[in-house]
Amino acid sequence: MLFPVSEAIPTGADREPVLEKFLDWADGAHDTPVPEVLGAFFGQPLDARTLRITGLHHVALYIGDYRHEADFEDWLETVRACPRVGHVSTGPSHIAPRAYGTPGHWINLRTDLGNEVELFTCRRRDIWAERPAEQKTSLMSHFGLCIDSPGHVRPLLDFLASFDGIRLLAYAPADELGHTYGHLVREDTDRVLELVHAGAQPGGPA
Repeated sequence: MLFPVSEAIPTGADREPVLEKFLDWADGAHDTPVPEVLGAFFGQPLDARTLRITGLHHVALYIGDYRHEADFEDWLETVRACPRVGHVSTGPSHIAPRAYGTPGHWINLRTDLGNEVELFTCRRRDIWAERPAEQKTSLMSHFGLCIDSPGHVRPLLDFLASFDGIRLLAYAPADELGHTYGHLVREDTDRVLELVHAGAQPGGPA
């Protein structure tokens, strides 16, 4: 499945209609079967039950770069005011500065259909600014899959990272919301897959 590509964070009058399009896409993507997600990422069929993957946790979308913090704050207020979403939380990206040399933000929300969605944006600067928009989308947009226990996340990441062309991008044993998660990247496509065991609280960063 190809994620929508956006070069820059929506501003002005574009914010509300673009947000609606992102939410529509994410709600539709939540119907993607887990075997299809695994097959698209790894290029081969994998058995979710054997891997102890229990379902789709979230859909994450890259909404484009921002140039000024005020642009992100305006976007965040648009998200919070949208009647289609709830449980909105936000924070700094843990991966963008370390992996891509630029700061970023995540927004976690739940749509009115009960689907968990993450929205990401990174500051347009340095080497990140030179990457094509399609590559940025591949590196940041992703599916998050549920793992049945927090202790199984790292062993499963290590096992899957042993596949040819797959490497471990990040691992967090417990974030501020109690989530244990990690990301894999496929080097020939720049696509990312997240494995997560959710904590007790709704929402969570990546």
